[in-house]
Formats: sequence, structure tokens, C-alpha cells
Amino acid sequence: MNCLKGYIRTIKQYLATPKGSHDAKDYGRGILLIIVTMGMVLVILMGWKWGL
Repeated sequence: MNCLKGYIRTIKQYLATPKGSHDAKDYGRGILLIIVTMGMVLVILMGWKWGL
């Protein structure tokens, strides 16, 4: 359990730095783009399946 607390503390410290916060924003933006792209592909495939 102490090991997990150490990892969490290290991540918090990293996110408190300018580089860490910038990286977190970049990763968040990347994840959002992936989710949006997957959603668009799903909508296109469902429309094609149902003949819309």
C-alpha cells in the first residue's frame, strides 16, 4: 500500500510542475480526440448498417 501512495505522490508532484501540467493537457487532448474519432466512426458504421 505504501508503494501505491508513493506513486500517487510522485504523480502529484510531477503534475505540479509546468512540464507535467503541459503534458497532462496534451494527453487529455489526445484522449479526447481518440474518443471523438471512435464515436464518429461508430456513427458512420451504424448509419451504413441501417442504410441511412
